Amino acid sequence: MANSETNLLDKYQVVQDDLDAYSKTYTATLKGVDANKITVETDLSNGVPVFNIIGLADKSINEAKERITAAMKASGYPSRPQRILVNLSPAHIKKEGAHLDLAIAATIMTSHEFINIKADFLESFCFLGELALTGETKSIIGLLSLALEAQKEKIKYLVVPKDNLKEASLIKLKENNQTEIFAISNLHDLKDLIESLYRREMMGEEENNNYKKYLVPKISKEQLLVCHCKSKRNIDDVIGQDQAKRGLEIAACGRHHTLMIGPPGCGKTMLAKRFISLLPQLDFDQALETTKIYSISGLLTKDILLDPPLRAPHHSASEVSLIGGGSNSKPGEVSLAHNGVLFLDELTEFNKKTIELLRQILEDKTITINRIKQSLSYPANFTLIAACNPCPCGYKGDPDNVCTCTSGAISKYINKLSGPILDRIDLHIELARLQVEEITSLSNRKQRTKKINTKILDAIKQGKAFANGLSKKTDDIYQLNDKACDFINNAVVNLKLSARSHQKIIKVARTIANLDESLSIEERHLAEAMQFRSIDWQKYRR
Repeated sequence: MANSETNLLDKYQVVQDDLDAYSKTYTATLKGVDANKITVETDLSNGVPVFNIIGLADKSINEAKERITAAMKASGYPSRPQRILVNLSPAHIKKEGAHLDLAIAATIMTSHEFINIKADFLESFCFLGELALTGETKSIIGLLSLALEAQKEKIKYLVVPKDNLKEASLIKLKENNQTEIFAISNLHDLKDLIESLYRREMMGEEENNNYKKYLVPKISKEQLLVCHCKSKRNIDDVIGQDQAKRGLEIAACGRHHTLMIGPPGCGKTMLAKRFISLLPQLDFDQALETTKIYSISGLLTKDILLDPPLRAPHHSASEVSLIGGGSNSKPGEVSLAHNGVLFLDELTEFNKKTIELLRQILEDKTITINRIKQSLSYPANFTLIAACNPCPCGYKGDPDNVCTCTSGAISKYINKLSGPILDRIDLHIELARLQVEEITSLSNRKQRTKKINTKILDAIKQGKAFANGLSKKTDDIYQLNDKACDFINNAVVNLKLSARSHQKIIKVARTIANLDESLSIEERHLAEAMQFRSIDWQKYRR
């Protein structure tokens, strides 16, 4: 009797060994502009055929059951009727996106022995990719952030869809990158790649180098620079308005927020849209950071964003579209303008609450979106360029046109610009309508953009040298001579400047001094800085 029971247990154990299989690998999920490493565990066992995914997965991941089953079947790897359990950990992190398909498929194929390796070899991989029903891989959004997380976690092998090859190649430009990155087109490539790497690593079969055809090629930073293409629009397109051009030159050098106010047709919009031509190209770290934001937003059309982005939302834009968030949280316009320019045309036409939301963002240079289950942060270090009319009809103070607005309408219109918002904007520029002679005279078209760009680059270098303590000639980047100290102290008393206004004026003066190649801030630098904060806003509010 005992022998009979032992034989039955042995037979049962053999059946269980055939049916039970466990495998583990890694993937990642987005959290804001960054990502979290996710462990994918798959267990196959005897029982009622069922496919379950656990671990706080969203609907798109739960739908992966059908996609993966169909993709494996179409590729010639039909899943046997078994109990399939997929666990995504850590369990407290919400997982979103179909890019987990490839990792789940890899564990199931390994457990089914469609991929001929030892299961623990799969733990060297991170898989990112969505699957079509045919077994082909599809491009995913946010790959740059996901891949950078894999690199940070020192994953040995990273596998991505071939459609994301160029985006993945950017990872190889990061210093101390030890992750090998491969791009595949379908599940057949997945099997071939993993088995080829397994033979190389476990069996030393160097002659079998099939994996090399899937390697993502490395590009140099010099190759990226070739792709750089400055906008054909530049500040020379604008006739006249020399004071406004000077203000934008200062703004470009010191990344100062700027507000332009003037009648319709004086060139506010044209100046703002050409402001981008004054800004220097992004360095590699800035470009990578900006590209990550566009990648997770699904807006990436180039391999990498080398030029500062320009975002110009319409005044009817909602708070969510401007700030970010929503039910399926995405970066807003303030984050898409990161390292670039946010242009708000017709600023006073925006909802007042929306304008007020900018107050904290302009100070913190980041936006945090709090939800019940999670808190997401997006960078928002942009230069604000805003433009507005002096009144609803636009002609208050215009000598050639009659303003038809009532005093109440004007006050309501301008009062959308509160004191705290104006205090946070460094440069206030008042524009006047161009005279006929200025419009018709070709001599007003001065070709000086290249000269200004060179001047701005030199001034930025000097500013960085001060900030990094590289300049031995002065210890204080905001050093004022005696006359300048007396000047700013008198201004604080006579003009009743706030502490923030005092700070803004000195910072703008420092930028002007950099443009002037001056080590110290002089009285003339402060005087010019104050000119850009000298608009009497009360005359518009009356």
